[in-house]
Amino acid sequence: MEDFKLYGVRIDNLTKDEAVHRSLCNTGEPCVVFTPNALMLERCRRDAALAELLNCASLSLADGAGVVMAAEKMGTPLVGRVAGIDFGAELLSRAERAGLRVFLLGGGEGVAERAAQSLIKKHPRLCICGTTWGYFDREGEENRHIISHIRACRPDLLFVCMGFPVQERWVMDNLQHLTDIRVIACLGGSLDVWAGDIRRAPAWMSRARMEWLWRMLRQPKRLARLPEIVSFLWHVPQKEEIKAQNSL
Repeated sequence: MEDFKLYGVRIDNLTKDEAVHRSLCNTGEPCVVFTPNALMLERCRRDAALAELLNCASLSLADGAGVVMAAEKMGTPLVGRVAGIDFGAELLSRAERAGLRVFLLGGGEGVAERAAQSLIKKHPRLCICGTTWGYFDREGEENRHIISHIRACRPDLLFVCMGFPVQERWVMDNLQHLTDIRVIACLGGSLDVWAGDIRRAPAWMSRARMEWLWRMLRQPKRLARLPEIVSFLWHVPQKEEIKAQNSL
């Protein structure tokens, strides 16, 4: 299947199961997973350095209906969206069966711990070997302490949930110290959902590509992001435009 590229960012055209399989089969170095959505790609349209950052990923998954719609508009449809939280949930199921160790990094005070408790209720045999919050000094002694703590816990999977582009920059800045980890996935607000602080949209809204509306209704401060979503879809080139440009 043909991969999709927009504003310099590569999106791997994979199903959720294919993405999970590929991440766990990666050998020799950590599989770094980023999950671009429409807001992230809109920022990349205006800042090429952010596109370069996202392209450091081993796997880049289409998180959000906006990315799927953009691919359709450009004539390179994706097999579907792979929401970061769904990718993470499937990894957790595999981790429980295979006895893999998981570390949760991110969220406000107590969020990672509550997420861990909730996940262990759902997956009783899951080994969550460590947690820590995401509001720490990412450049000084505290960062070195966090990395030492993660390494001491010996995770196979590291979920980093600090929001774009903070989480992606942190991973790439510290990747040389995390080489024993099998999969490092940046999953945005997933910990808040697993902790029970935020509810996901009903399945019918996700199928209708209206999850963005649910988020804005539940979190009105997100309304400020609506112009960026509109701008993203407005600037996506249509298939005919791309053909015309390629023929010049």
